[in-house]
Amino acid sequence: ELTCETRPDAPSANVVGEVVGRERPDEIVLLGAHLDSWDLGTGAIDDGAGCGIVIEAARQIATLSPHPRRTIRVVLFANEENGLAGGKAYAKDHAAELDRHVAALEVDMGQGPPLGLSWNAGPPAEAMLKAITGLMGALGAGQLKPGKSGGADISRMLPSGVPSLGLLQ
Repeated sequence: ELTCETRPDAPSANVVGEVVGRERPDEIVLLGAHLDSWDLGTGAIDDGAGCGIVIEAARQIATLSPHPRRTIRVVLFANEENGLAGGKAYAKDHAAELDRHVAALEVDMGQGPPLGLSWNAGPPAEAMLKAITGLMGALGAGQLKPGKSGGADISRMLPSGVPSLGLLQ
């Protein structure tokens, strides 16, 4: 039995972790999901699944030898469902380094096998993204669809020119 209700705002925080890049540590690839769930939902799908996906991706990336060239930053955003406070705070708190974000990917489409990527990165990025999804095709995840943004939380970085991606499921 769920007894959800809207309450006054309270302090919260994003959860941030990194796998530091070996060659270009100042360049950041952000993997994000959000911690809260929608009203009357248990949060397992929206967005517990997304949190699990990005945490597991980072765990596997951290075991690679050598580490990736760029820093992989995982952000679990607070308060996506009720005002985007986590996404707004991240964009504000990291404004000085948003030009070093080479991409931001948000996972917020629930569970299920990956089908590909949605993207908002401008026409010059299309060839590179086609090459990436071409490699993902063997996993059944070769779709590439242009979109408005990769997700609600990372949308706050779009005005700074950060390319955004979303996981299609």
